[in-house]
Amino acid sequence: MLKAVPFVLFAGAAAFVSSSSLRDARADAAFKVPVVTVHAKEFSFVAPATIAPGQTTFHLVNDGKQLHHLQILQLGKGKTFADLQAALKNPGPPPAWLVAVGGPNAAVPGGSVDATLTLEAGNYVIACFIPSPGDPTPHMMKGMIQPLSVQAGVTQAAMATNTYAATPAPEIHLVMKDYGYAFSKPLTKGKHVIHVMNEGPQEHEAIFIKLAPGKHAADFTKWVAADMKGPPPASPVDGMAGLSKGRTGIFTANLTPGTYALVCFAPDAKDGKTHAEHGMMQEYVIK
Repeated sequence: MLKAVPFVLFAGAAAFVSSSSLRDARADAAFKVPVVTVHAKEFSFVAPATIAPGQTTFHLVNDGKQLHHLQILQLGKGKTFADLQAALKNPGPPPAWLVAVGGPNAAVPGGSVDATLTLEAGNYVIACFIPSPGDPTPHMMKGMIQPLSVQAGVTQAAMATNTYAATPAPEIHLVMKDYGYAFSKPLTKGKHVIHVMNEGPQEHEAIFIKLAPGKHAADFTKWVAADMKGPPPASPVDGMAGLSKGRTGIFTANLTPGTYALVCFAPDAKDGKTHAEHGMMQEYVIK
């Protein structure tokens, strides 16, 4: 609790700083979150190795010529990056101690995407699972994966960022579940701060895409299934990378008139098909 400070005396003059102004200044600082900028290209990230726990905005900048995203994964207690590398050598599903906690979803070349997450202390990795056109190999298999440590007491200098942003204030809630999306209210033209939560038993993501005239979400999923060959029928604009059950995050969508869609390409635990193939894609017309 802040203590009331009625006034402060200066030599030769009297001045005062009210307790309310102190509270306002400290409250203003409290309502901001650190911004961690991550640069992506073929096939690597430039990112801090260590950040502080708590709410953080991740700003992904795509310096490459292909699509990239920033998927953040939490390792189980006592697990390390070396443990994950060993586990990935074995065929089959990922280890149960690997938890998807979100991140900025696909950014186009030259573009950027933000996502705000709350991370507790522990070991994490950042990775890109998007493949290259004509090659189904995920970028992480080409080296686009690296450790991230979240530790208490880390300074901004160690986080390689000295910037802060206002704490996002969501005005729309998005629920993901097997297999669909539900907004708390209709989407409209303009900027929207969206809080997203995964209520399904499986991992889900929200890729926000703007469709080309005459195209539909199914055209985009077919393009992805065909190794992204030829002109894309849609362009990613914003979104949240994979979230495990119960995980939440915040992202911002800037919507101009047109047709958009949300799509999930997470693999299904039962048959390995993408959730889009199970119908997890939904279109929205913005006027």
